This record gives sequence, structure tokens and C-alpha cells, in this order.
Amino acid sequence: MTSAADSLSKHTGVHVATTAMSTPVFIEPIVGRVSRPVQTAQFRTGLESRPTLSFNLHSAFQPCALILAEPPTANAKSLVEKVLADSRPPAHAWDDVLKTNTVTPEVLVEAVSILHNDKKYDVAVEAIQSGIRNNLAAAWMYNVLAMEMKLAKRPAKDIARVLESRIDFSVADLPQLLIAVALLSRFEAYDEAIHVCREATELNPQLTESWLLARSVADKSKTPEHRVWARCGILMHVWTDDSAAIHDEARKVITEIAAELDAAGESSRAEAFRSQLREASSIDLMLILRWVGSADLDLMVTGPNGEVCSYRNRMTTDGARFTHDDPGSATDGSASRYEQYVCRVAGDGDYTAAVRFVLGKAVGGIAKLEVIQSAGTPQESRSTQTIKLAREDIIIIIPVKAR
Repeated sequence: MTSAADSLSKHTGVHVATTAMSTPVFIEPIVGRVSRPVQTAQFRTGLESRPTLSFNLHSAFQPCALILAEPPTANAKSLVEKVLADSRPPAHAWDDVLKTNTVTPEVLVEAVSILHNDKKYDVAVEAIQSGIRNNLAAAWMYNVLAMEMKLAKRPAKDIARVLESRIDFSVADLPQLLIAVALLSRFEAYDEAIHVCREATELNPQLTESWLLARSVADKSKTPEHRVWARCGILMHVWTDDSAAIHDEARKVITEIAAELDAAGESSRAEAFRSQLREASSIDLMLILRWVGSADLDLMVTGPNGEVCSYRNRMTTDGARFTHDDPGSATDGSASRYEQYVCRVAGDGDYTAAVRFVLGKAVGGIAKLEVIQSAGTPQESRSTQTIKLAREDIIIIIPVKAR
């Protein structure tokens, strides 16, 4: 199966590096090929050409830096020039070009981008429609086609038909939806891009890259509703090794947006955003197992439905997630370690935590289990139990009453 990252690279010329980076960003085009991961500070300097969307994407739910490859502008430009020089209708010209040349999806993407930037919307429409007719159809085309048709002032009924076709085409094709978001954002069609982001997150709300992309698009749009929605989604669904920093940023930005609205006399709107933040931040049950040393310990949590959440089964049907696994170390005997379990919406009943000693040494032969209930609410409670490690699993029962 093609990953979201692979599809993005294939269709847009954006390549992904696995260097960890906490904040996805938009950058300007860079001439030539970047041979090293791009650092956040570089994005604020004066590159002045048309905006190109880039963002963090990684199929293993890990935010990452980008390496931006030079787009195939030469072939795309020659195709566009050939079509524009043709005296026949653009539809016929594009059909001939696509039938007589080997045109890759990324070349077609760049050709459409050139035409869009030159405000030749009718020719861009014909390029996409010809691609669909000539076996280059992909789900991203339908979103971009609808936008180009709107700019070309095509009939509303024709645009509606295109959107219906896209729904049929891409109902379960998440990578293609992300490509559509990238292109719509590149064309500064931010409302349309956020609409597709919402579709993508509904298809799979647990996919980290969808939310990080949504955050990037929302920030470019400068629309408070989009920015708050994306960050609330991050607080609820993004749990990576650096999610603490990502969550802190989300809370900070939403709080700042609400404060700005208060200052502008829009207190009711500000309070609505604060209410969304409180709901997104609440967690019914969080367990954190901490220890010091080289030991490998395992935390396993069984919910009232009997399903076990652990490093082997990181997500359960009730929405619980095993958000951090620590395998220990054969050499570092003084490191602080932890494993973490999160259940945002817990059910009524007993949750059973099992702590298993696998191998290695834990300082003092002990670990500590922190139990946090109703986190982020006025009813938040915390307790810590010290566990004496043994050959047998140590069992702790946590009774939970659902909200």
C-alpha cells in the first residue's frame, strides 16, 4: 500500500525526511535541490516568489522536516506553451499533448499550477479534465478542478457534478485527500483546503499528519475558527513522542486568540473558543508509569470491555491509546523512563493496570504509577502508587465513573 508520504512525493514533488521537528510550516520555493532538512528559522527570511505549500508528513505518526525537490517545471512549461500556442480548443490540445507525451502526475500538477498563477483558469480546467480522460485520474483533481471551474465562472451545476464525482472516487483515499489539501493551499484556497482537511480527519481522526497539515493550512488562512478547530483536534488525537510540546502550542495559541477577541469586544466568541479548548483538553483517565534505570518495564491496561491496550495494541476500540513505550537500555542505568496510557472518554467500570518487569535494573527495584482522572477539568485528581517490582505482574485496579 502506498503511504501518504509516498503519494505526496509522487504527485507534488515534496519529499519527506525523517528528521524530527515539532511544528509544520509553510515555506517559499527554494531554487535547486535542498540537500539537508530545512530548519524552522529559515522560513522567516526573505524568499520572495509564489507560495508553495510544504508540511510535515510521516506515515509512522512522527512529525518530520521536509526536503523540497525542484519541481519538474521545464517539462510542465513546455507542455503549457505547446497548448497555448495551439489554435484549436484547449480540450483538443491537451488531449493530443497527453496522448503523444509521457506525462507524469507531478508534471500535470505543475502545469495546472502554472496556468493558475497566470490566471488561465479555463485552460487549467481543460488540463485536469483531459488528465481524467487520459487515465491520469486521481482524487486530488476533483477538488482542484472544482476550484478552477469556479474561477473560470463555469455553471454551478457542472461544479456540483465534479464534487459528486470526487466523493465517489476518493471515499477512502486519505493520501489523495492530503494531496488535494496541499494543492488547494498552494493556490491560497484555504477555505476549500480546510473543508478537505475535515474530510480527511473524519476518515481517520487518529492520523497525526492530517491534523498537523490542518494546523498549517489554518494558520495560513488566518481564520480563528479554522485555527481553533485544528488545534482542538491536535489536543484530542495527536499523541506522539513530542506531543507535549505540540499540545502546549495548541493551548497557547487558542488562549491568545480568545484574548484578542476579548480585546476586540467579541467576548461571546472568545468564550466559545475557550469552551472548545476545555473540552478538547479533558482526559478521563491517564496512567503514567515512571522508573529510573536500565530496566524494560511494560504497562498494560485492560478496560471494562476486556480489551488490552499496550505497546502491542496501541489503540483500542473504545478510543484508548498507548501513547509512549520505553524499551529500556542495556547501558544507561540512570535514565528516567516512562510509559503512558490515555483514555479521553472512559466508560463506567474498573480499569486494570498491569506492570510487568521484563529485564534490566530499576533503581531501588521500584516504579511509580501516576493515575490522573478527569484531567483538564475542575474535578481533576491525581494519585501516585509506588510499585515494588517482582517476577509476577503487579496489578492495580482503577475504578472509573463515566462522565
